[in-house]
Amino acid sequence: MKAKYLKDWENELDICIRCSYCFEDCPIFKELGWESSSARGKILYAYGFLHGELEPSEFIARRVFDCTLCRLCKEKCSANVDITEIIQACRADLTREGFVLPGHKEMIENIVSTANIFGDKEVKHPVQEGQTPLFIGCQYLARPNRTRGWIKLLEKMGVKPKIVEETCCGFPMKALGDREKLENHKKDFRKKFPFKEAITLCPTCTAFLKEDYEIDAKHVVNVVLDKLDGLKPKSVGKKVTYHDPCDLGRSLGVYDQPREVLKKLGAEVVEMKGVRNLSNCCGGGGGMLVSDVPLSDRIAEKRVKEAVDTGADLLVTACPTCEQVLSKASARMSEKGEGSIKVQEMFDLLWSAVK
Repeated sequence: MKAKYLKDWENELDICIRCSYCFEDCPIFKELGWESSSARGKILYAYGFLHGELEPSEFIARRVFDCTLCRLCKEKCSANVDITEIIQACRADLTREGFVLPGHKEMIENIVSTANIFGDKEVKHPVQEGQTPLFIGCQYLARPNRTRGWIKLLEKMGVKPKIVEETCCGFPMKALGDREKLENHKKDFRKKFPFKEAITLCPTCTAFLKEDYEIDAKHVVNVVLDKLDGLKPKSVGKKVTYHDPCDLGRSLGVYDQPREVLKKLGAEVVEMKGVRNLSNCCGGGGGMLVSDVPLSDRIAEKRVKEAVDTGADLLVTACPTCEQVLSKASARMSEKGEGSIKVQEMFDLLWSAVK
């Protein structure tokens, strides 16, 4: 195997001292238990590929793709090695060699053919003139009622969103290893979304727009925090625990703002076992929702149990994927008689307080 993308990470791979801090709380390792499934295991595979000591196989590819890209490994690394980027580079080199999981291939083909991850040819963009560009993202375009709600809420706060017929930000192509299609897609993205700043609804889109397009992307929670007092929201009167989405938290450092919004809504905020930069993943990232649903489900149920243990009335998050995954996990737990908690996206609380 000729490593192309891993070459950029040779220095970081040499810095890694194989200390194992990175897999202490790795969600995949906690479920599977094999070092080959841990963050350190993936680093060893990457090192082997880069130096020609390993040849790729279906088994190794599965191990490398079994990752939520939650970035907790990077947070734990004493040498500050960007393990998540190395894993993505390793995926890219595996993809070049033809090792692609069927679900991942389908998602990328969906983006190419329909400009969204779901392959929805009938998706409607709520195009409108305005002052501030709003990037909606695939997850919200698939939830038109929720999207219209966010637009109305922003307008109530005095923001005039400018909405164009956008395309997927392209993050799944990077995460799943197809760098060649990503480069072509980026050109299309820039034509359709040529702005230097934007409000964004999805944390993953926010992080990718900032990191790969150098757009000054501001997640909607930050906007809400600045504008909420002017709407004089009603108190929700609930005990709430907040789940930090990996991209909003570890990628963007947005921890306090969602909690401040909840407090402004009159919620009593109680914390789970893993929060802020050490927050436990919902299990929905990194392509896991289309490559290993049972594994993703087990990770999600563990997170819901942590929420149940707080005694909160609601589990709230600011990410549509987290909300979807955790809601389903809570419903499964309820069916099994293992306890459950109502899961809501931040918007639901906001809308009930200001409508």
